[in-house]
Amino acid sequence: MNRFLSLLGMLAFCLPAAAQDEKAGPKIEFRVTRFDPADRRSPEFKVGPSELQTDVKVPLTYIAGPFKTRLRKGGFLDFWRGSEEKPEISLRITEAEQKNLLLIFIPYKESFKIMKVSTPPNRIRGGDRLIVNTTKSRMAITLGKAEPLLIEPGKSKLLKGPRGKRAVSIPVLIHLKEKGKKAKLVSTENWLCHPLFRKFLFAYTSPRTHRLTFHGVRERL
Repeated sequence: MNRFLSLLGMLAFCLPAAAQDEKAGPKIEFRVTRFDPADRRSPEFKVGPSELQTDVKVPLTYIAGPFKTRLRKGGFLDFWRGSEEKPEISLRITEAEQKNLLLIFIPYKESFKIMKVSTPPNRIRGGDRLIVNTTKSRMAITLGKAEPLLIEPGKSKLLKGPRGKRAVSIPVLIHLKEKGKKAKLVSTENWLCHPLFRKFLFAYTSPRTHRLTFHGVRERL
């Protein structure tokens, strides 16, 4: 489990908790979900400065929120759990990330790493899928007659769906290529592309079946 985490170059690392300044910073609005092949219990946090804390439970099968609070001075979003004197996670949030922000929690040791995803509707639209490749292989996904989308290990890319007003089912070919070997077709599927929904998919190797598996959540626009 921990090995694939090192591949995710886009992850925002859990920052060491610093001394707290009670002066609140700018407002923030965000949503949360979680990727966890072990399906452990959903974590619960209190988020934000003490005078404006919000309870946040991080689900596995859907996206929760939006949640609203304020950043700590310096642009940090603090996640508190239990009765600790310092937050368990302090996440730096830029000005551009204060809206349309999805936070994806991934277990790491006794806590979590958090992947920040900017999700304005004009960037990830209905029928689109943001795919994160947590396998050790290069992945190629061919949606219908489109050119294959190549995703390196530990990287993410946006797979754009067809534009239109109707939901359509499109055949998909998925190839994996390990270093020094030829690309191998590992799955043929049909994916539903709906103009009212976008999806966030994590591709990983199942520890139980040792086969390529997708964990996904969808969000209505």
